Amino acid sequence: MRRAKRKAAPRKLVCLETYWGDHLSRAFRAPSVLPFLEGLARQFDPPLAIAHRHVGTLSQLAAYTRRREGILWRDPEAFDAPVYYLSFHGSPGRIHTSLARLGPAVLCRAFAGWGESYRNLVYFGACSVFAGKQGERFAARFLKESGCRAVLGYAEEVDWMESMLADLLFLKRFYAARDPWKDLAAIHASVLEDFAPARRLGLRLFSGQLLAR
Repeated sequence: MRRAKRKAAPRKLVCLETYWGDHLSRAFRAPSVLPFLEGLARQFDPPLAIAHRHVGTLSQLAAYTRRREGILWRDPEAFDAPVYYLSFHGSPGRIHTSLARLGPAVLCRAFAGWGESYRNLVYFGACSVFAGKQGERFAARFLKESGCRAVLGYAEEVDWMESMLADLLFLKRFYAARDPWKDLAAIHASVLEDFAPARRLGLRLFSGQLLAR
């Protein structure tokens, strides 16, 4: 019997992160998700490639993500990364950097049309981005304007470490999957089943298929 062809996602991840130390007015304290992602990277052979940059303003975000002009669009090594992981503070439909609050219009414009070129998702590692009706409206708008396959994130205020562990569990299973795009809903469900904090923090997955139900 022939084995089904593997359709694994490219082992690349782009992480855009706020300067946490600036947000807390502590210049000599700069926690970051990068060491955790680097630990995840070493779980694979070959390792997962991580592109990590700090973002504080709208212009910085656009410099990386703007379609056809941004660095992530023009860099052939980063272009087909299947996951964009955004590590920020958050509120319904918004992310907060150390210097600014970026709302739905800004975020949708920043990723406009990305999913039209290849399959990708955006993971909002931030508090409450998908809370309530406001968060759900943002999810629907973001999917429509970005064309991304899915968005993920939290509907509640999150504990930094618990959410980091939930994120790593999802990412590990996503990159290890034979066909992660086909199994996306099952991967998300498995994280909720296996890791109670993910349920308590309201880790949600939105895709075109799920929103149509």
